[in-house]
Amino acid sequence: MELGGEHLLGWLNPERDYLPTGSWAITHDLARWWDAMLRLEDATGFVIPGHLEGASLRNLAWLTDNPDGLLWVPPGLDWHEMKFEFHSFREGILTFAALAHFRGSAWAKAAGHRYLESINRALKPDFSWDVDAFEYAKHCSGGENVHPGHTPENENRFQLTVSHGRCIEALIWFYRWTGDSLAMELADRLARFHLSYATNAAGTIPESLAAESSRPGDRQSYLYTLCGLLLYGLMTHQSEYVDAVVQTYRTGIPDLVNRCGWVAHDLGVLRFPDKTGNPLANTESTGAAARLALWLGMYTQNSACYDDVERLVRARLFPGQITETDVRNNPSLDLDEKAIGGWGGNDYPHAGKGFNPSGTAEIVHTMSAIYQNIIAHDESGLFINLHFNYDDDTVRVAVERDSIARVSIVPKIHDNVLLRVPGWASAESVCITVDGAPVPLRKVGSYAYITREQIKVGSKVVLHHDLPTRRTVETLPAGDTYEFAWQGDEIVGVYPNVQPLPFYPTLTNPQKIEPAREGR
Repeated sequence: MELGGEHLLGWLNPERDYLPTGSWAITHDLARWWDAMLRLEDATGFVIPGHLEGASLRNLAWLTDNPDGLLWVPPGLDWHEMKFEFHSFREGILTFAALAHFRGSAWAKAAGHRYLESINRALKPDFSWDVDAFEYAKHCSGGENVHPGHTPENENRFQLTVSHGRCIEALIWFYRWTGDSLAMELADRLARFHLSYATNAAGTIPESLAAESSRPGDRQSYLYTLCGLLLYGLMTHQSEYVDAVVQTYRTGIPDLVNRCGWVAHDLGVLRFPDKTGNPLANTESTGAAARLALWLGMYTQNSACYDDVERLVRARLFPGQITETDVRNNPSLDLDEKAIGGWGGNDYPHAGKGFNPSGTAEIVHTMSAIYQNIIAHDESGLFINLHFNYDDDTVRVAVERDSIARVSIVPKIHDNVLLRVPGWASAESVCITVDGAPVPLRKVGSYAYITREQIKVGSKVVLHHDLPTRRTVETLPAGDTYEFAWQGDEIVGVYPNVQPLPFYPTLTNPQKIEPAREGR
């Protein structure tokens, strides 16, 4: 998380008043920067340098200083194309919500309301967009220096999850943090539409979105839409939304998210192939799947979803981040320190790690949410939901893994402890010690239960379990197959593996294994 934060600081260009230049769009990337950095600060105390925060606030005001009050690339720049695009509406809402919440900004609350008014005004009864409702469209119709892919005449060609489906979760955050009724009104309209547009009773991905002949879409936007539908259903106590997301997660999501964590960018028509002919995978989409799994684990009491969170993080997100070792070991790629800590698209299915501010910011957002929910404390006791290192004023968690796993916790409060046991760990391997002495294993659901009478403040409770090894094979859309060696929920080898910036070590003794679809 902190490497990702440093990466995001490094994207800010001092020659452009610290705008995040050099990637897809300064508007999209600046908004994601704000959302990620404020969430990271809240999660870990990460320090945002004052001069960078001040410049980023000036830039946010500049990019929304237009009749629409929306994030638009200003006309007349000779160094950045104008983009008439609706993909960044979500990011603007998240930014103003975060500034209102974490900075107590009255300006952000008012600017966010104006932002919502422009979106609401342009949203037609059939949920397409009235492009003429945006003043900015006048600058992009027949003008110079306009990105050809994002102009008023073609922006309605995308799947609607790409523009407003992905906004639902942002609207929920804005409502939670500001109380703005317009945010809830918009969320209600969009949720009712996307319940039928993006889900169905069977739990499969609707053919109108998944078919290769469908309109252009992307998987992260679809996953964000499901996150929004879930949060909306929970907030409004409407079970049909929660049930639809749960059913889609069980049935449809395994078709979008491979067991190893490979997730393509595109949904529907293929727009961005990688260098092998497969759809380009991006770690941002994997992060979106991990966040959906997290919310399901938290809010539907399905602890198997926590297994999914850990697997996606350990099998794809951790390996997919560019490290100092990657830069040092690949001198021919001419990477510099700016790359360290970043995530992005992948040139090859399990190699060719990329980096950009958009992907990095979105994963920092997800990682911050995961980190803040590793543990929970309520009247039943202290819950350890996820096996990652953690430390606060209630508990310290430390995870060690070699041939077995040891999850050590030291409670700083005197209460019951409920420590989640992974569903894939063999029952005979699981044991608990308190201050070095074995205690009987008592389980409540998926959690080992240690009563407050068995421990004291400062006791060391350790969960021991095995890390079983196995082999799997996955076939990708281009027909190529990859064999993985697993140890627990981590990938420790892959074959074939000849591309630069690989995710995993090369598997030296591949076996003949038939591909199998592993559901959740």
